Amino acid sequence: MKRLNNILHSNSFFIFLFLFLACYLLVSFYFLGSKYSGTETLFEGTILSKKIDGNYATFEIKSKEKILIYYQFSSLDFVEKLKIGDVIQIKGALELPQKNRNFNLFNYRNYLKGKQIYWILNAENIALKESSKGFYLWKDKLIRRIQKRKNSTYYFAFLLGDSSNLEFQKLYQELGISHLFAVSGMHILFIAGCLSKLFQRVCSKKQISFFFVFLILTFYVWLLSDSASANRAYFLYILSFLNKQYKWEYSSLKLLYFVATISILRNPFCILQMGFQFSFLICFFLLLKKNASTGYLKRLLKTSFLTFLVSLPLSLYHFNQIHLGTLFFNMIAIPFVTTLLFPFALLSFLIEPLELSFSHLVFLFEGFMQSFKMFSFMKLTFASIPIIYIAIYYIVLIAVFKKSEKWGILFVLLLFFHFFIPYFSNDYFIDMIDIGQGDSILIRYPHLKGTILVDCGGSLYKKNQSSDTENTLIPYFKTLGIKKIDVLIITHGDYDHAGNALALLKAFPVKQIIMNSGNDNELEQTILKSFQIPILKISERTIFLKNQKFQFLNSKTEKNENEDSLVFYTKLANKNILFMGDAGKKTENKIKKEYKLPKMDILKVGHHGSKNSSGLEFLEGISPKISLISAGVTNQFLHPHKETLENLSTIGSHIYSTKKQGSIRVRLSKQLQVSTCLP
Repeated sequence: MKRLNNILHSNSFFIFLFLFLACYLLVSFYFLGSKYSGTETLFEGTILSKKIDGNYATFEIKSKEKILIYYQFSSLDFVEKLKIGDVIQIKGALELPQKNRNFNLFNYRNYLKGKQIYWILNAENIALKESSKGFYLWKDKLIRRIQKRKNSTYYFAFLLGDSSNLEFQKLYQELGISHLFAVSGMHILFIAGCLSKLFQRVCSKKQISFFFVFLILTFYVWLLSDSASANRAYFLYILSFLNKQYKWEYSSLKLLYFVATISILRNPFCILQMGFQFSFLICFFLLLKKNASTGYLKRLLKTSFLTFLVSLPLSLYHFNQIHLGTLFFNMIAIPFVTTLLFPFALLSFLIEPLELSFSHLVFLFEGFMQSFKMFSFMKLTFASIPIIYIAIYYIVLIAVFKKSEKWGILFVLLLFFHFFIPYFSNDYFIDMIDIGQGDSILIRYPHLKGTILVDCGGSLYKKNQSSDTENTLIPYFKTLGIKKIDVLIITHGDYDHAGNALALLKAFPVKQIIMNSGNDNELEQTILKSFQIPILKISERTIFLKNQKFQFLNSKTEKNENEDSLVFYTKLANKNILFMGDAGKKTENKIKKEYKLPKMDILKVGHHGSKNSSGLEFLEGISPKISLISAGVTNQFLHPHKETLENLSTIGSHIYSTKKQGSIRVRLSKQLQVSTCLP
C-alpha cells in the first residue's frame, strides 16, 4: 500500500497520466461517434431541456445518446405542458449540425459535439409517452418557478449557469466579466461553505456533515446540465476534502490533474467546450502561482491580473477581441458580484420579499457596466490567432511564473507582431461571405490600406435583421483584423443585398456609402435618412476608391430593382473583375452594346445564378476564368439555375458557389488562388 501511495505521488505517474489522456483523446476523436446511422425516423427519449421561441421549440433529449430536437408546433399548450423528465416519442429526420460556413467563425457541429450531441432531429410529430417524475420533476418545477420571477435571467445565470438570455450578456463579454455568470468555484464554495456551517451546527462530526453537503452539491451540479466549470469546482471540492481528511498529501495542482482526468474520461469532447478551456486553464495558473498577498485589494488585483493574462489568448481565439480595461472592470465587478449580487440572488430566490432589493442591486450593477461603454476605444481587434500561438503563449507564461521574467518579453513581441499581421500582406483579397440567400463580398487591399464591402445580405423574412450582422459579418471582419469598412457599396435596395445595412451601420464603423441612382425603395430611403455618413449616388461614372479605379457601367434608371443594380468593373493586381449585382440579361445586353469589356479573371455572377441572368452570349464575350455565385443552401428559388451553370461550364469557367462551398476567398497574387471554407 505504501509503495502504491509512492507511485501515485510520483511525477512519473502524472507524466504517464498526461500521455494516457493524450492517447485517449486521440482515439476518441477518431473512433468514437454516434450510435445512430442517420436513417432512423422514430425515437423515444427523456426531455433534458426545453426552450420556446415563437412557434418553434427546441428540446434536448436523452435516448441512446443525446439529441437536439427542432419542432415547429401548432399547439403551444401541448408544448408548454411538456416537462423536463417527460418521456416522449418523436417522428422526424436526422441531420448533421452545420459546420462553420465562413472561415474562422463559430463551428456549431463542434459546439454540440462538446456536449456529446451528434445529430439534430427535425421533428414532424411529438407524443407524450410517460410523465416526469423524481429529480427531473423537481428540476422542471425549479425552472418554471424561475421563469415567473422578475429577474429570471439573473436567476438562471447564478442558479443554473445559463447566462444566454442576459440582456447585457454581449456587453459583459466585451468587458471581460462574463465569467462571473458561469457557475464555478466561487458559487460552489459559497454554497458548500454555507451548507457546512449549517450541518455542523446540527452534527459535530465533519464526515457526516460532508456527506450531506456532498448529496446536496451532487444534486445541484446535476441541475446544471453538465457545466464544465461547475464540474471542475465540484470534483475539486470533494477531492480537496478527502485529501485533507485522509491525509493523502496531494498538492492542489495534482488534484486538478485528477479532476481533469475524471472530466475527460466522462466526456472526451469536453475539451471543445469554451467553459472547460477557461475554467481549467485559469484554475491551473492560479494554483501554479499561489497568491500569498496580504490584504484583500492586493489579492484581488493579483488574481484579476492573472485571470486576464491566462484568459487573453482564449479570448482572442474565440472572440478576436480584448479590452484593455478588463483588469479595472474586474476589480469592480468581482467584489460586487461575489459579495452582493450572487448571495442576494440565492437569498431573494428563497425569500421572495427580498427580490426588490435584488432588483435594485441588478439595476445598480447594470448601470455601472453600461457606463464603461465610454471606454470602447480601449477595445483591440486581432486577426484569428493560430493554436500554435496559444501553445507558445502558455509555455512562455509558465516560464514567467517560474521566475524567468525575462522570457515574458517574448510573448509581448509575439502578440504585438500578431496584431499587425493583416498589414503585412502584399496581395488583394476578394472574400465572398456566406450570408445565406444574399450577397456580401469583401475586397481587401494590400497591407489592409482599404476595405470595400459590396452589399451586406439580409432577408425580408427574418424577424431580427441584426442577427446576420452580429453573428456573421462583424465576427468575420474581426477574424481578419478589420476595424472599419472604408466603403460600403449597396448595389440596390433588395433585402438580400441591403437588409443588414441598418444594423451594420449602427454597430460597425463605415466611412462612406455608395448607392445606385435609381428610384429609392423604402429600405434605401431609410438608409439615406438614418445616418450621418457621406453617401455617393452613382449613375454612369468612373471613380477612384483608395487609389483604385472603379468603372460603374449601368447608366439608366430602371424601375425594376434588379436591373437597376450597380454593375461595376475594376482592375486589381492586374486582374480584371466584374461585379454584376442582381442585373439580368437586359442589363447584360445593354452593357455588351455600350462597352468593350476585356476578358475577365473574376466574375461575380449576377442575381445568384438565376436563369434570368448570365446569358451565354454575354459570358462568351467576357469569358471569366473564375465565377463566384452567392446562393443560400435551401433557397426557394433553387439558385444557381441549371442553365446558368451549363452556360458557365460551356465557356470553361471555374465555378464556386457559397451554396456548396461556404465562403470563398480569392487571393489576387501572380496566380489566382482560391480557397473555400467547405471542401
